[in-house]
Amino acid sequence: MNFTRRDTLKSLSLGAGAFLLTPFLRQVEIQAAGQSNAIPNRFVFVVKSSGIVPGGITPEAFKGKDSSSSLFNEDLTKVPLPLPMRALEPFKDQLAIVQGLSGKMCRGGHSSWFGMLGVYMTGGEFDGGAVIRATADAELAKLNPAPFNHLGLAIKGKALSSDYGGTMYPGISAVGPGQELPFQGSPDIAYEQLFGSAVSTNRGAEKSFKLQRNLLDFMIDDIKKVTKAIPAAEHGKMDAYLNAFEELQVRHSKLTSMEKQIAANAPGYSDKFTSTVEEVRQEAQFDLATASLIAGLTNVVTIRLDNVDMTYRRLGIDEDNHGIGHNEGTRSQEEYRNVIWEHHSALLATMAGKLRAVPEGDGNMLDNTMIIFLSDSSDNHHGTGMDWPYVIVGGGGGKLKLPGRYLRYPKYGEQGCRTIGDWWTTLLNAYGNPIKYYGNEDLVLKQNGCSHAGPLEELFA
Repeated sequence: MNFTRRDTLKSLSLGAGAFLLTPFLRQVEIQAAGQSNAIPNRFVFVVKSSGIVPGGITPEAFKGKDSSSSLFNEDLTKVPLPLPMRALEPFKDQLAIVQGLSGKMCRGGHSSWFGMLGVYMTGGEFDGGAVIRATADAELAKLNPAPFNHLGLAIKGKALSSDYGGTMYPGISAVGPGQELPFQGSPDIAYEQLFGSAVSTNRGAEKSFKLQRNLLDFMIDDIKKVTKAIPAAEHGKMDAYLNAFEELQVRHSKLTSMEKQIAANAPGYSDKFTSTVEEVRQEAQFDLATASLIAGLTNVVTIRLDNVDMTYRRLGIDEDNHGIGHNEGTRSQEEYRNVIWEHHSALLATMAGKLRAVPEGDGNMLDNTMIIFLSDSSDNHHGTGMDWPYVIVGGGGGKLKLPGRYLRYPKYGEQGCRTIGDWWTTLLNAYGNPIKYYGNEDLVLKQNGCSHAGPLEELFA
């Protein structure tokens, strides 16, 4: 695309679709100018409750071999993943598992509250406590601004609450001292808040816009203009962009005039966005997050996936997460956890697949995205903070040597052991914040000469 074509993009006069198409056009313009380094970094933080048991995400090939006193760093692509993670097998080249990082400077128990992302001790059994700094997800959002700078989506509220729907404050993410990030717990409301603005230029549209209306109906004229302005090489990205909206399942509509640019049929409206079934609401929130990323509406999403009050009935589970953590169900805790982990892996894989399908630069959107799956209670239902596992999907813009690797750091207290503060320091350093150390240092490790309090240098590309 030459300068004239870029100038044409800038001069496009858009109507109803301006809000949703402008971020997309900006990315097309950046690539046309050869500014590959201007492609944004994107982050999705998926927070689950009740702990991630380290053994549950360790490949069988590495069990018993990753307990040495030095960093265990192996090729993940050459070994089978644990069975509950099989949905992620197609993404092993962009998958990483990181274990052994401690978080003893945070609160243990059912939830560390803001501690898991803010690296400090706060809260009690039912109270999130004080917010003393912006959490790491919010810091990354500041480095990668977008129309919706930091999107928070939730299925449930605080750790032990039955909060459900509407605006919620689950106590896990904050944009600054004393400023907790609000999360939207209702997918239908989130849809209108994110995408309803696309019709704001139509007379009375804001009042008449309902979930049953097809968003693409309001965007057809603008889509035609954009399709004419961009080269054929960009049509694949446009298709993926539009498919993201179609998959929000607003209502059945055949867009016969757009057959070459978009799929012929928008799926029928379903109860996905109003369902009271938790697993369905999870799918809806992931759909919303993915569409928002593809549209360029946001570059950072934090999803509160569940809490200890949640029960996965659709998966055939008869106990809530709290009961599972206390071995109160009719099946073993391990069996329950494997069923839930298989479901979570499928959600991650679906998002990764949609991002991988969107061309971007010399690759695709997944190359420039990092999906981080973590727990708010470290290694178990009553988290100890001794080990805080992370599962990461995506290339992260090639700034860290993570894709395709399995890493386990030395155990807590051993020489070479590292912390979640070091982890978040590494991410912030890699993506534009040269902070010396993020969060509170582990004073016990420091007293015993085991604390490095700095980035994980071995991870920098």
